[in-house]
Amino acid sequence: MLRRAKAIRHVLLASALLGLAACNSGERPQALPAEGLSAAEVVGFGSIRFWGDAVVPTTSKYLDIQYRQIAASGCGKCQAAATFLAISGGSGEGAYGAGFLKGWSARGDRPQFEVVTGVSTGSLAAPFAFLGSHYDGALEEIYTRYGDNELFRSKGVLGLFGESLYDTTPLRHLVERYATEQLLDEIAAEHRKGRRLLVQTTNLDAQRPVIWDVGSIAASQQSGRQKLFVDILLASAAIPAVFPAVRLNVESNGKVFDELHVDGGVTSQIFFAPPGLDLNGAARRNLGQERSLALYVIRNGKLKPEYKASTQTVAGLATRSISTLVKYQALANIAAISAMAKRMHARFAFTAIPDAFQGNQRSEFDTEYMKALFRLGYEQGRSGKAWETQPPLSPTLASR
Repeated sequence: MLRRAKAIRHVLLASALLGLAACNSGERPQALPAEGLSAAEVVGFGSIRFWGDAVVPTTSKYLDIQYRQIAASGCGKCQAAATFLAISGGSGEGAYGAGFLKGWSARGDRPQFEVVTGVSTGSLAAPFAFLGSHYDGALEEIYTRYGDNELFRSKGVLGLFGESLYDTTPLRHLVERYATEQLLDEIAAEHRKGRRLLVQTTNLDAQRPVIWDVGSIAASQQSGRQKLFVDILLASAAIPAVFPAVRLNVESNGKVFDELHVDGGVTSQIFFAPPGLDLNGAARRNLGQERSLALYVIRNGKLKPEYKASTQTVAGLATRSISTLVKYQALANIAAISAMAKRMHARFAFTAIPDAFQGNQRSEFDTEYMKALFRLGYEQGRSGKAWETQPPLSPTLASR
């Protein structure tokens, strides 16, 4: 939180000095106009995304394609049952989810997930969770070995007059190191069987969540698939003004424009599917029957209020307010996903960092703190007793 407070302080100072930054107005002549929004596609990749806040005809068609792939896969078990996993944001606290998954593997009953979704730090873990237990070692490396200095660099005072306070080139290099052609090929092979790896960003221009089918990106024959795959993961974790937004070239009505995408956590801390998406209807249409469903959520954070005397400064008040907002947002997301699971007759369970955990986090990606969280997550996942089935109605009730 120390580094986050410093970042917020810089953001506020930048706002105060906005008039001095006229030399960098940030104008985008090629920004996608509102009238081109519905037809916009990433150049060369076709339909690889959909809105996260509404079901439209193209969303239902997308779902039918997936279920036809499941039917053609020859996997009888897949046509009778499916398990889904949603991984939340949480910055360095993503170490909890990484450890939990490894502990679940050690327990011996971790399922293969038909769909894995990720937001922010969850998007970085999602590809490895999707591919299974043999990538647990990579997850552990990412969430215990790399700290702040290996992930981003401060731009200093220059950041106050640019688009972000920090340079995430080191993080890009790290993601590229793990997002190899072999990893993309493995994701593509599973995608063709009807499994889905989904990552959420926020389209800042449209003020809407976008769900990216990054498995479809991996399965494409485009030479730029790795770059786009990495771009989407970085966009999902791009805290606005702190980390640089990701600019994507899109084509709409025969013309090329650009969009700005930032942290998926701006619109929700966790997601599974657009509200109202009818999975059971798709199963009946394409598989001839409804399936037995289970939906799991990993929340990389605590749910109950944590008392702390707030610092009465602009940065201190802003930091504390944002952390409170995120806590309530995450709880609302869990409740919404629980209600969705109930509507589609799916078993539902979630886990979060236990309230009793008392780690000393010195920075956003403090490796010692993350190692402690990873160990905790491992024990929680291995025990099999960390699942909750009823989301509390408020953070206060989460502690009861």
